Amino acid sequence: MQSIFNQHTGISSRAQSLKRFLLPVAACALLLGGCKKDNEAIADTSAPPVLNIVSPVEGATIMPGGRLGNATTADYNGTGFAINLEIVTKDTVTIPTKESLNIRNTAALGQPNVNLPGFTASLDVDLIKPDGGTIPKGTNLASLFNIAGTDDTPGPGVTTWVSWHVLESVAAGTTSCTLTTSVTDRAGRKVTATRLLKVGPGPNGALSGEALTPAPKPITYGTVDNPDGPTVTMIAPRTPSSISPGIQTAGVLPAPPTSGALFFIQVSALDKSRNGINVAENGDGTFGKPAADRGTIEDKTQSNAGVNRYVPGLKVTFDVPLLQPNGNVIPAGGNLAPVFNTAGSELDPSGFVRTTFGWSVGGTLQLGGKTSVTIKAAVTDAAGKTGSATQVVQISPVANGQLLTPAPR
Repeated sequence: MQSIFNQHTGISSRAQSLKRFLLPVAACALLLGGCKKDNEAIADTSAPPVLNIVSPVEGATIMPGGRLGNATTADYNGTGFAINLEIVTKDTVTIPTKESLNIRNTAALGQPNVNLPGFTASLDVDLIKPDGGTIPKGTNLASLFNIAGTDDTPGPGVTTWVSWHVLESVAAGTTSCTLTTSVTDRAGRKVTATRLLKVGPGPNGALSGEALTPAPKPITYGTVDNPDGPTVTMIAPRTPSSISPGIQTAGVLPAPPTSGALFFIQVSALDKSRNGINVAENGDGTFGKPAADRGTIEDKTQSNAGVNRYVPGLKVTFDVPLLQPNGNVIPAGGNLAPVFNTAGSELDPSGFVRTTFGWSVGGTLQLGGKTSVTIKAAVTDAAGKTGSATQVVQISPVANGQLLTPAPR
């Protein structure tokens, strides 16, 4: 059969047909108990997965964190950086994942994350928890990660992203640490990625990611990019991947993690003019966030107001409406920043502060017949100067993002 390239999706018709056929079959098999368990080897001779650490960037410096003693009250003023990872499969051998707006379970620290059991992450230094306790070096930190999302890579594979805002601190005097991550697919193929991170105080003696950025304040969004505004990049979804839009049946609400678009967006802003980007990376604020939700910036009650009070200068839009799980619709062009999940800051090798935001899209894109979606991310700094990035992504034939990967068992 001849493979015909589809300009709308960037995928051959053969690959599209394969995904349309295999994914529903996989879903049925899951319901019938026919999916293979994670530890069952699958014979395959193709390329193993690829694992990339996309945040922090190579050569970055992270803050040591403000929790340097054994205070009697919880202190969330930790390192405050974001760890974002990209996992790319190249063949039909899968990495079971339960994409979700919340994959975190602090009670399972040291154990595999049940939402992504083939994944591990560790640091070679002890971490000091917000409550003053210690996480020994080498501990598997996978269960502390916040969110996961997947997009549809051209060909038989997919790309899964995971994100974590690090609330913990490192011991005083630490000057570097190594982040080690790994992922194992269902054929038992394991890949590892490491990153050496410098550790030290930031400008004006800043000890935490939170202290690298000024506190939130009211911001007037810029409508035109300013050359002195932040340099904004959007790594995820990574072109030429396509995205699942969520089930397009009228009257059906998305219900993550069971259903929804469930792709991942990463926005990064480099404060090259040192004007400051107003962010409360750890979820601090007078409007309150329970302890279990610290380390997230989601501002659920503001989805209609259009401003995330934890990061008022962030504005992200789709050119189609987004149906939320609660039935609310954010219109095309409406600000999606209130539903972003994670944020973290670090010192770029250039010496400028880089802040990275992450979101697993739990809603449904109301396409209205469109075959692509335009995503625009803009960041306005404390001086009112704006930078932005725009990306056009194609729509996957797989409507429910959860069906791009088999669920863990």
